[in-house]
Amino acid sequence: MGSSVRIVYGVQSTGKGHLSRFLGLLPLFRRDGHELLVLVTGRWDPPGYFLDALAGTRFRRFPGLPMVADGVGGISKRGTVKAFATRLPGLFNSFRKAHRWISAFDPDLIVSDFDPVTGSPFVAPGTFKVGIGNYFTPARRDVEHPAGLRRERFNVRVADKMITSGLDVRIGCHFYPLDDECLPPILRPETLTMAPENRGHLVVYHAFPGLLPPVLAYATSHPATPVILYGYETRPRGLPDNVRLEANADRFLRDLATCEAFVGTAGFQSVAEAFYFGKKIVVQPIEGHYEQKWNASQLELHGMGKCCRGDLEADLAQPFDHALHERLVPWYRSGAERHYQRILSYLPDAQ
Repeated sequence: MGSSVRIVYGVQSTGKGHLSRFLGLLPLFRRDGHELLVLVTGRWDPPGYFLDALAGTRFRRFPGLPMVADGVGGISKRGTVKAFATRLPGLFNSFRKAHRWISAFDPDLIVSDFDPVTGSPFVAPGTFKVGIGNYFTPARRDVEHPAGLRRERFNVRVADKMITSGLDVRIGCHFYPLDDECLPPILRPETLTMAPENRGHLVVYHAFPGLLPPVLAYATSHPATPVILYGYETRPRGLPDNVRLEANADRFLRDLATCEAFVGTAGFQSVAEAFYFGKKIVVQPIEGHYEQKWNASQLELHGMGKCCRGDLEADLAQPFDHALHERLVPWYRSGAERHYQRILSYLPDAQ
């Protein structure tokens, strides 16, 4: 393998965790002088901190496939399917543009983080594609699955086929080391350099008003506890005075590093960051979202957090497992380098 290669990196911006993974890998690509073309697909533009880090790197932007909320804490299957059908012509147009740009770039390898453009078999089919992400781990046949979620699991398989059917190989990660094949989370450099502390506030992160009642009940009964709420563009009705709505995503990591506990949906990246910082974790998995239900069950199985069932007061009374945290921190810190080396092992000259 030569000292420098050309890599296309596709990432979706619907969840900021995908963008954070790229930021964890970016310094390693730059360290070794690799040439990058970054394709970002998603409904929302990437936050400022992502664009600042990307400065000087080739970058293309595509619209994404939306997930439609049902208004009560879950995903509307009918609304999402309808939105997918409406957006499909635009997606195929993105395929054509991406194929043209990638062909002109002539990459040695494509890395896709749940990106429907680079993960498609219609885009650059002659280039080897490596998929990375936590969503590949619950898709394994040898992991335990929560009971009673057959329909949700089927829906995930359908979505997976739509978005990743063009991949040649998949690299899965998890917030707990299931086995040697399971890689650690990829943490962004800022996370690794921050010194966590406890300033007594609660960080809440989701965009589903239907998930707010337990949070509001807790905030009302603890008026002296500051609650910082992320994920909402406008202030939801009925928030107590001790709940502060924060719209600046650039502040999230600092607030997380200094909180007492984290409450949010059971998405992967924010949970991994919260555990790395040594925080209590309470998750509210999105209804109809199998991966989030699986993540929540795994958190409880490994003693890393709680799944909220309505009583946030009781969930936050959980003790934090400091021995487990101390054992896993070195594994977490190795995540970016392990992924990077695994990715490079699929370059043509490395085979």
